Amino acid sequence: MTSPDLHSLLDRVREATGPDAVLDAEIAATIGPIVMRQTSDGSYAFFDRRRDNICFLCNVRSAPFDELSTCLSVPSYSLSLDATVALIEEKLPGWQRASGTCGEQDMPWACLTQPDEPYRDFAAAAPDEVLALLDALLQALIEVNHDEA
Repeated sequence: MTSPDLHSLLDRVREATGPDAVLDAEIAATIGPIVMRQTSDGSYAFFDRRRDNICFLCNVRSAPFDELSTCLSVPSYSLSLDATVALIEEKLPGWQRASGTCGEQDMPWACLTQPDEPYRDFAAAAPDEVLALLDALLQALIEVNHDEA
């Protein structure tokens, strides 16, 4: 996963207003269990890391994410708190997580905290708690990838 991919995905998460199957597919292909490779004929091959790299060939050409969820079992990250928490635990093991709502408008928010020095916090507000968690996750991954570069 490259920093431009993560920044682009973060923008998409911030634009989301609720559950979105296309966004879920983008998350799966960018940081989740799906590897996408373009084939020589312009279609896409998808490899599912959860299934020992079994290849699923989908006849998808122009907008691969529109049909990815029908080709593979893509977790509903933008809908499911459990799927998003599992992704956070996979990508940022040991990090502390807090989320909920606050204020008079019950604004959904989330925060991820690095458990070791430099003890960074990544916070976000969004239309719902799951999107706030995804926003905070992507912020953290961008920073962690920047540190490792």
